[in-house]
Amino acid sequence: MAGLATMNRAQGSSAGGALITAWLISLAGLLVTGIIIDRRLARPLVATARGADILASSNPQHHLEISGRHWLDRLPDTLEQLGSALVRNQQDMDEAAQAVATKVEARRTRLETILREIRDGVMVCDREGRIQLYNRTTRDLLSSEPALGLGRNISEVLNEGPLNHTLRLLVPTNENAAPADAELVCATASGERLLRCRVARLVTDDPETSGFVMTLQDVSRQTRETLRREQALRDAVESLRNPLTSLNAATESLRLAQEEGLHEQTEQFARIIAEENEKLTHRFTTLSDETASVVTDNWRLEDVHLGSLIEGIKVSVAAEVIPRLQCRADVWLSAEPYLLSRVIEALLARLREELGVTALALSGREEGSLVYVDLNWSGDVIAADQLDHWLDAGLEDVGGTVSLREVLQRHDTTAWSQPDLSKEGRAMLRLPLPGAPKKATVVETVPARPEYYDFAIEDADRPLGDTADASLETLDYVVFDCETTGLEPSRGDEIVSIGAVRIHRGQVMHGETFELLANPGRPIPALASSIHGIYDEDVMEAPPVEEVIRRFHAFAGNAVLVGFNTAFDLRFLKLKQRVTGVRFDNPTLDALLLSIMLHDHTGEHTMESIAERLGVGVGGRHTALGDSLTTAEIFMRLIDLLPGESIRTLSEAITAQERMIEFRRQQRAF
Repeated sequence: MAGLATMNRAQGSSAGGALITAWLISLAGLLVTGIIIDRRLARPLVATARGADILASSNPQHHLEISGRHWLDRLPDTLEQLGSALVRNQQDMDEAAQAVATKVEARRTRLETILREIRDGVMVCDREGRIQLYNRTTRDLLSSEPALGLGRNISEVLNEGPLNHTLRLLVPTNENAAPADAELVCATASGERLLRCRVARLVTDDPETSGFVMTLQDVSRQTRETLRREQALRDAVESLRNPLTSLNAATESLRLAQEEGLHEQTEQFARIIAEENEKLTHRFTTLSDETASVVTDNWRLEDVHLGSLIEGIKVSVAAEVIPRLQCRADVWLSAEPYLLSRVIEALLARLREELGVTALALSGREEGSLVYVDLNWSGDVIAADQLDHWLDAGLEDVGGTVSLREVLQRHDTTAWSQPDLSKEGRAMLRLPLPGAPKKATVVETVPARPEYYDFAIEDADRPLGDTADASLETLDYVVFDCETTGLEPSRGDEIVSIGAVRIHRGQVMHGETFELLANPGRPIPALASSIHGIYDEDVMEAPPVEEVIRRFHAFAGNAVLVGFNTAFDLRFLKLKQRVTGVRFDNPTLDALLLSIMLHDHTGEHTMESIAERLGVGVGGRHTALGDSLTTAEIFMRLIDLLPGESIRTLSEAITAQERMIEFRRQQRAF
């Protein structure tokens, strides 16, 4: 019996072991199966879903990021084919809509052309004073006002007191009708310019299009010169008082001395009269110069094509009045075109009439900041006294009140005649004139800088106010980037450049950018310069960091701040809040965090890889403005993808971003 029990126990143990073994084998099989399902089905499905969002919302030519073998059969290929079909369908729709769009675009282009060519600044604002439209002249006039931008309030750009007063005058009352427009003179917000403005209300049936339009003229220099001239004229007139008194007294004393036969006193009084006469002559010359400047100071210099100017003379003047012209003048001048053309015309007429020149060659040659305008002919050189006589003659077209010499002096030049040393028997008349200024744009390519990850964005709990529930597509953003001397602002590293661009109503405003170098007050390390290409000599004349930050704060206004790894740049700005007197309390979004949240199927989140994934071109890498422009385009495509994650408002985006910050903190803890 004992043996039987032992045998039963052995059989039971054997059966239990077999059961455990079978259970372990089954568990291992389930685990292996789970791993295989995860690698070949679950992960490829997540990557396919993420890629499908990009195909549908951002980049139809995106290639799905699925690695290794999978069990999705032809699903990824089919989705990519659908993306290609979507591209083709979109192209067909674009072509179908082109006929309608062409007419609209033609009208828009005409309006833009008109606004661009208007010499005065033009600005259109809505009823609340928000800027809706402005032309290139306005941008140039207000270049020192960083708050200028679509959607910004006019009170941030101009002194609002005079403007509000003028707008109230344009509102009709029960007793009186309102004037159609009104003029005012007001200063810019910074006080750097004084503008003469004409304002007219725009009243339409649609409240959305009502508002006002204003034209702007810079009268800063004119006002300063007028005040200076008035003071100079007062001083010059007042300075005549004492010499005249002395002269009268000396004249009377001279008469009495002559009557008494006092020869010594007569000579003394004669010397006094001569000295006072000399003083009067000098002061009269000063007074004459000041009054002459009244005539010429209001002339407006502008860019003029010399060849076009000469063609205008040839068309407007009879052939027998001036010599036959051979013209080689493809150069640009800074000149008052009408008066300069009259000077050249008068000189040509004198050459024909007094020297018998029937044909000449006219050429323009750039030499530094000047353009040498040469009139070359076969014959004698103009005598110096004869040329002086020509230059002192008045221009008949302006009533003879302004001479050729005065016009040339207004252009900081004169005219002279000399033999043409390159050709025997020929002479030339030369006019050195100011050339039109040139603006050069330099684009530098620099090595990549290492990525810096720090997701501790401060003040996350501050209230968002009215923008909390605003749709992401309707908000104004300022996308910015900083280049620095290093990665540790708390250890003395400083900003060397800030670049930014505005996004308004879903459009990246390439014409509304901010870009300033900053003097960090310390040497820029060679490693930092090798990354962003900014060296000590580049920032020697740049404003200090504090001033650049104040100007950027004015540019940003109340917009949502967006960056790529935003916390890095914000730390540099926030550490300067006390010394600059400005606070960056704007809501902030991070394109890097949003990309990680949306595309967690991949670890590739450099700016270049994200841009490639979303179909964005990368330019000006590692320059503050270049990176800002690239980040802005990336951010706009990310906004298109956020509704797929049920993120449509600013508060929802910030909440999702905070969750991602906490997730990244936990990742770093392990």
